Amino acid sequence: MQAARARLAQNTRLMELLAAQTIQAESSGSLLANRQEIDFLLRLAGTTQISRAIRDAGAGHGERFVLVVAGRRPVRLPPGLDAKELRRSELTHSELEKVEKAALLNAKRA
Repeated sequence: MQAARARLAQNTRLMELLAAQTIQAESSGSLLANRQEIDFLLRLAGTTQISRAIRDAGAGHGERFVLVVAGRRPVRLPPGLDAKELRRSELTHSELEKVEKAALLNAKRA
C-alpha cells in the first residue's frame, strides 16, 4: 500500500503495471529498495534516488493523493471506505514510456 501524488496516478492500467513490476522484482530479489512501497514510488517517479522519489511522487500534506493497494491476492476494501477507482484506459504514449523507464531502473542500478 502506498499513497502517491494524484497527478501522477490517473490511469489504473499504469498503476497495475508499475505494481506488477514491483511484485515481480520482490519475487526475484531485485527490488530497487528494501521495501515494496518505496520500490513502487521509485518506479512511479522514474528514479533510483529515494529522496527524489518521495519528493516527486509521494503524497504531500494537504495534496490530493491516490492510495495504491496491490498484492498477489484480490484486494478487499474495508467496509465504509469512501473511495473512487481511477479511470481505466489504454496507456498513452507518455504512460508507456513511464512503464518502460520503470522497467529499466533495475539495469541502471546494476
